Amino acid sequence: MAMACSTERRRLTYSSTTPTTTKWADELPPELLGLIVKKLASNVVNIILFEAVCSSWNHAARLYTSAPYYTQLPQYPWLMLLILPILDKWSWCPKPLRIDHESRQRLTLPLRPGKASTAKVVLSSDPSCNNNFVVVVIYDISLGPPGIAFYQHGRGGNAAAWTDLEGSHDHYSDIVFHNNGQLFALSTNHSIQVWDFGDTYNNYPTKIMDFQPSMNPNVLDGPMTHHKKWLVESMGEILFVERQWLWLGSDTKGAVDFYVCKLNIAAKKWEKVECLRGCALFLVRNQSAMSLSTRELPKLEENSIYYAETYQEGDLYKRKLHRGWSEIRVGGVFKFNLETKVVKPYYISREHVDTSYSKPVWIVPSPQ
Repeated sequence: MAMACSTERRRLTYSSTTPTTTKWADELPPELLGLIVKKLASNVVNIILFEAVCSSWNHAARLYTSAPYYTQLPQYPWLMLLILPILDKWSWCPKPLRIDHESRQRLTLPLRPGKASTAKVVLSSDPSCNNNFVVVVIYDISLGPPGIAFYQHGRGGNAAAWTDLEGSHDHYSDIVFHNNGQLFALSTNHSIQVWDFGDTYNNYPTKIMDFQPSMNPNVLDGPMTHHKKWLVESMGEILFVERQWLWLGSDTKGAVDFYVCKLNIAAKKWEKVECLRGCALFLVRNQSAMSLSTRELPKLEENSIYYAETYQEGDLYKRKLHRGWSEIRVGGVFKFNLETKVVKPYYISREHVDTSYSKPVWIVPSPQ
């Protein structure tokens, strides 16, 4: 069923006094709007566009997507990149941590006294589905001592403030929730610490694991530098992903390699993963990694890592000679095959360096 009326009918109802939202769209019966939304349900983007037409269409879409029988089908991820005004790079001031959800509401969380900057943020659950959730942050160690703190949303009293996570004193690379409220933390030395947040609303989280998994020294090999590490939940497993990057002579883009290991908790061991069967990983700096099923999303390539990257074009030695950076910044999405170790550009853009962007973020679109 088509969303738009015919050209002829639209011409008959149009007049110079017609408001921006056409009258015919706002007067369609709710039953008809419900049938249209049902036809569009397989594609979240269509529902989002449908919601934007007018208030009655928005209401119909929300009514359908909030019903208990509605289940969102798997969606392909989007890379969100916002254009920002150019600011003095040295001007900085701490601001409250803000989290957007439902694409319509913003939660402003209180500042953590003395530790205003965070290196990583994760949520225990989707705020649009449950108002009682936990926000966990890794401190930015460049501005103070290391550690992890949490904030319990939806609960008053002392829980309304940030609380240091007891026993979190290491330098951490990443954190991820797994197994119904268990927080896994990866230290820079590849050790694992786990806190149970399962019943946080009656008790404070309890540290239940702290161990150094063994690792084959050949797993992370090669003369690579500039390491970046992630934890990711994938098909019921905890994966450790390390990205390594190396300058190659005067090439400012350099070489990229990824290593993936699976956590064997029983054996307390990191086991090298040779193939990501049935899934693809999505990575970006300072954001939680995502694992998506290539069976549910067949346009994705199995055993691949999609990552966002930016670098400035040009020869490194010429940049040093001219005492400046290249005027062109290259950004986009690259696809790394874990088996062949081959990197292919997936989407590339070139912008002048005066164009300022926020850090890229992977999102999965949702009408809720």
